[in-house]
Amino acid sequence: MDARLLACAGLVAGERAADVGTDHGYLPIYLIEKGICKSAVACDINEKPLASARANIQKAGASDSISCFLSDGLDSVPDEGITDVIIAGMGGELIADIISRAPWIKERRVNLVLQPMTKWDHLRRYLYDNCFDVTREVPCRDGKFVYSVMQAVYTGKTPDHPCDLRYLYCGNVTADTDDGQAYLKRQAQRLETAGRGLLRDPKRKEQGEEYIRTAEQLSDI
Repeated sequence: MDARLLACAGLVAGERAADVGTDHGYLPIYLIEKGICKSAVACDINEKPLASARANIQKAGASDSISCFLSDGLDSVPDEGITDVIIAGMGGELIADIISRAPWIKERRVNLVLQPMTKWDHLRRYLYDNCFDVTREVPCRDGKFVYSVMQAVYTGKTPDHPCDLRYLYCGNVTADTDDGQAYLKRQAQRLETAGRGLLRDPKRKEQGEEYIRTAEQLSDI
């Protein structure tokens, strides 16, 4: 369990969590061992990591509490009783696609714990446009990388804040912690790099200037 997975575990709120793309199964094992969940689901699209997860689950003595499924996202996972869905370590576009293919997430107001590796702006835009409220974001540093773990739930209404460039890149992350400052700094660097690239296209100069202004605002924070 690294800092990223521990941050995910800290946002689990219910009794039965599904870990999508479980890899070695460390997260569901942790949730059971720490009493955070009564039961869990471990699923992966590939047989090899799922076999590794099964072996680790058996070794931990958690086979009665954790069910394993070979599944593309949540497509082959029985949704009965699932209160939380964790999707970590994937691109934001893939995370959004997995959520969109599981309508029961909206119907049951399932607690989502999401950690995008890339395309965080795409994921935040998807959540905003589809009436999910990101209730909390936890920045966490893991080695030389810094991530944000999002907690989101479907509300049926558009969030009451603007979905501007700053939100798409930084969400609800604040500078209250060292990890928060590191995340904002990294996102400011990305915005500035993207902005300078846009400035090279005369037709996108205004957009590039917006990126750079936002980067400067984050740097000031």
